[in-house]
Amino acid sequence: MSSISTDAAVIPRMPCRDLRPGDSVDSSYHLASLERRSKKNGDPFFSLVLGDATGSVNAVMWDNHALLETGAIQADQFVRVEAQAAEYRGNVQLTLRRIERLADAEVNFADFLAVSPRPRAEMERALDELIGRVRQPDCRRLLDRFFGHARFRELFCTAPAAVRIHQAYVGGLLEHTLNVMTNALRMAPQYEPVDYDVLLTGGLLHDVGKIREFDWKRAISYSDEGRLVGHIAIGCSMVDSAIRTMQRESGVGFPEPLRLQILHLVLSHHGKLEYGSPTLPKTREALILHYADYADAYLSSFAGAVAEAQARGEPWTPYNKMFESYLYAGAPAASADPESDAPPVGAPATE
Repeated sequence: MSSISTDAAVIPRMPCRDLRPGDSVDSSYHLASLERRSKKNGDPFFSLVLGDATGSVNAVMWDNHALLETGAIQADQFVRVEAQAAEYRGNVQLTLRRIERLADAEVNFADFLAVSPRPRAEMERALDELIGRVRQPDCRRLLDRFFGHARFRELFCTAPAAVRIHQAYVGGLLEHTLNVMTNALRMAPQYEPVDYDVLLTGGLLHDVGKIREFDWKRAISYSDEGRLVGHIAIGCSMVDSAIRTMQRESGVGFPEPLRLQILHLVLSHHGKLEYGSPTLPKTREALILHYADYADAYLSSFAGAVAEAQARGEPWTPYNKMFESYLYAGAPAASADPESDAPPVGAPATE
């Protein structure tokens, strides 16, 4: 079998989102996973998931898979494949003819890790504006301890919000956190009285555990700590540890009721025990945060799935496990909101 040329200058790229049934494929991908399986006659074959910055695609390799069999090619490596695309159960699937490993130096990592569409500098300014709204001294000290730490800030601003479901790209955690706080601050005035310092502090810190739950160097995946512990428990530990360290270093007490309220927001933001929250929301601020978080996770996931279908020119998405349904992508563009130019609720009227 002749080898595939892996000259870095000529390695082709065919984005996952552009694959269509019938395509003849010669492209580089990240090998997200592979599994050895058996045909009906007992012979082995391999099931793979390939990915890049635009998405992922399932693949199967029936023959010529010695490099997979021997472990010369493993998951979390970059590969170049020759394959044929076909439709399988409503989705594109590749049947691989050849596969070769690529060295890290032969690929551009940016081709394989999607990035938030919002500019990082813009999002960081919005983050700092939210922090600046906090007036309670202990809450502000806590936020400054996190976001004023250069290494933490870098991780927080580059981490994804998820592996697959919503904002699964570099910068996704920061984007998600800002969206959640936008939702929360728009909801809160309808349900006064609200402690905005608690809401802002707990909201900005509610997902900090994700900087340790995920790895995102080659591709977005779970860390061992993420799989074994999860971001809610990790985040609670991080926040509580920071509070106790502040108390020890400064000799200044952190109010116990305030500590418990902030930790409660971190622990309860998924809203239900079956969704991973160790406790249910029991305060006004915790309920607002939960529904603000829920709204962004689901609507961001919906928007992403629909955008992918529209890019393919299809009126419906594939079956979506999160929504337990197909999602409609063929609606005409929404007409302008007749009140879109109206000032925000509570803003002073202008002449």
